[in-house]
Amino acid sequence: MSLIVLMSTYNGAPFLKQQLDSLLSQSLKPDKIIVRDDGSKDDTVCILEEYASRYPFIEYYTGKNLGPARSFWDLIRNCEDADYYSLCDQDDVWFDDKLETAVKTLEKEDAQIPLLYCSRYTLTDKDLNPIDSNVSRLYDFSDFPHSLLYHTAPGCTFVFNDATRRKILEYDVEKEYCVIHDAIIHKVAAMFGKVVLDKDPHMYYRQHGNNEIGMQANVFKVFFGRVDRFLNGKIRNYRSKTAQSLLNVYGNEIDDAKRELLDIVANYMHDKKLKRKLLEYECFRSHTGNDFFFRILVLVNYI
Repeated sequence: MSLIVLMSTYNGAPFLKQQLDSLLSQSLKPDKIIVRDDGSKDDTVCILEEYASRYPFIEYYTGKNLGPARSFWDLIRNCEDADYYSLCDQDDVWFDDKLETAVKTLEKEDAQIPLLYCSRYTLTDKDLNPIDSNVSRLYDFSDFPHSLLYHTAPGCTFVFNDATRRKILEYDVEKEYCVIHDAIIHKVAAMFGKVVLDKDPHMYYRQHGNNEIGMQANVFKVFFGRVDRFLNGKIRNYRSKTAQSLLNVYGNEIDDAKRELLDIVANYMHDKKLKRKLLEYECFRSHTGNDFFFRILVLVNYI
């Protein structure tokens, strides 16, 4: 069994050593830790050089600033073959059992299909003090329809198999729509294989104000943060654009039911019948307060 950890860094010096040390403390040791630095201007590369000189299985390379989505995609595309791959952010801290738990969970599944493991996490402040939060328990879905609307867990919890890697690399992020890499991985794994959700946390998810992508501890802040992002157009129609790209890439490989679901999400804005289906489809409902928010966004063409 082979396992590679993939990390993208960008100006991560304040917290990087603590994260690297937590990787070195894993009960299941990765065969390699490969880091791509995304154009840091602080001491990040010096820290990577220090660790790579001490631990031969840590490798790093540098590149121009691509942003987190394309930086991680570059790592996934260019790394060597392995049985499992784990995505890693620069500023978190992993529990010692994170990788072992993920691999043992995936080894119970059919390795011939795309598999994605994701887990809950413990939200913390910059000093790793836990923050009382329900955010990590908001979405408890592992099926394909819900993956089109809800992101189950952040990519820093992801471990996936080689079948997943081969399938997601059919998706060209330079040509197709991609806001963030983990959303594409999640949707593709759900579409072609299986997403396994671990309800126990296995890492500290640090929030420090400079995260490239982060979470708010307060559910109300999350809600109003979403409203602000939608109203200001930062991720307007993110789901429908992603669904259209998934149709472009995988439309000929999936069954009619999945193709119909993608078509509904991708084109509901231009067809009243599709909009009605999107509003009425039971498989898209979360049975939480988010259903009300979802219906509003569908009606105003923001999904």
